[in-house]
Amino acid sequence: MSRLWSLSETVLFALFLLLVVWSDSSDAAQALTLNEAVRIALDRNLTMADSRLAITEKEYQGREAFSDFFPLAITQYNGIVDRYGHPDPFYNLKKYSISNNGFHDSRYSGKQQAARMAPFNLHPTYPYRIDPFRQFTSAATITQPIYSGGKLINEYKYAKMGVDYSAIQYEANRQDLILNVNQAYYQMMLAQKLLQVSNAAIHALEALVYQTRTFYEAGTVAPVDVLSTGGQLAQAMIQRTQSVSDIAQNQATLNYLLRNPPETPIKIIEDISYRPSEYNLPDAYSIAAANRVEIRQANISVDQALALVKSAKADLVPNIDFALFGTRYNDDWNIIDSEEFNDWKIQGLLTWTFDMFRKRSTVAERRTAGATTIVRRKLLVETIMNEVKQAYDEMQRNYYNIADNKAAVEFQSENFRINMNRYREQVANYVEVLDAQRQLQLAQGNYYVAICGFKIGQAALERKMGILRQEKSGKIANTM
Repeated sequence: MSRLWSLSETVLFALFLLLVVWSDSSDAAQALTLNEAVRIALDRNLTMADSRLAITEKEYQGREAFSDFFPLAITQYNGIVDRYGHPDPFYNLKKYSISNNGFHDSRYSGKQQAARMAPFNLHPTYPYRIDPFRQFTSAATITQPIYSGGKLINEYKYAKMGVDYSAIQYEANRQDLILNVNQAYYQMMLAQKLLQVSNAAIHALEALVYQTRTFYEAGTVAPVDVLSTGGQLAQAMIQRTQSVSDIAQNQATLNYLLRNPPETPIKIIEDISYRPSEYNLPDAYSIAAANRVEIRQANISVDQALALVKSAKADLVPNIDFALFGTRYNDDWNIIDSEEFNDWKIQGLLTWTFDMFRKRSTVAERRTAGATTIVRRKLLVETIMNEVKQAYDEMQRNYYNIADNKAAVEFQSENFRINMNRYREQVANYVEVLDAQRQLQLAQGNYYVAICGFKIGQAALERKMGILRQEKSGKIANTM
């Protein structure tokens, strides 16, 4: 029995090892680079799907406006029966007399002739009188606009420019999504690096606490030394908890952008190599003016406002339409019955609508709206240039901080090592060691903050210039 139990334990242990190996391999497979995260977000994110649907919606609106150039056809079919409205009280008896076999005389003769004619003859050659108290009417009207004062063409231009506006908005949303993924990715990387710093600080402080307790047991240090080092260790554990919480929050943000469930584990590539900026400030302004899609949208808004002004001015002039009317009368429900009466006419319509103030006020309102779009375009350009300036300065500040913090980390590491050795030799006190450890942890944190801040700042600058794309290029600088 014991042999069987040990065998089962062996099998379970083997299965456990296979599960661990499979879990490690699946975690490695789920490790995302930045470009992979951006690609997944662009494929899955609902913001992009909404932008694509907006483009399709504007395309259909353009087709609607284009259809106004073609003839408009309207068909109608009416049936009216009034059997009790004839002034002759003997009308019904005469109509349905035995001599006529239940038919009106003219209708009876028509039926006899219709039997000898083609079944779909639409023009009978015999005289026929429509029953005035039972009428079925089919009508068709075709209207073709001839002149509208430019209203139709300007409405079509407005709708067509709406398609271009939505397509540009799709690109703007795309760049915003790429920037959001960059920010979430690097924020998560920063939180992981700060967690590593906190773990290193806890490891160093645990060694310091152990050394202090040893000295305390030997009677060489006071109890306050043990309490102070223990308090510093507790503070480092609190910072580690904060880093774990930051990782969870940034992971949830990244999952939201990738359309994953909120609790989906994500493993990212912790690449702290950075790309030096290849942009200078005067050129950045020119790049933004040439590539920022919002400026193109503002230009389209100005053109759309001009088209609306012309469309409103078209209401001040007469409209000319060409209309063709066709009507078919019968006292039978069958519209292809040969016993009918046809009528058609061609009509030219000139419509000129006058009012007191509405149309002129509409033109003035559209002109004011057009002037507003011009002002907003100028304000947008100024805002974009200011955003480029701020993003560039923020990126450069983090770039210069990288080298300074790297030097600070090297200095504080050596300082902490020296003070720790001096404390073991009881040449230095615990305050010097705690201060050195605190400065080292701060320098390491600032170093990673500067690197991730530079990466985020570079992406933000490219977004402000309108050139943020999925793939990155450039030389990689030397890092620690």
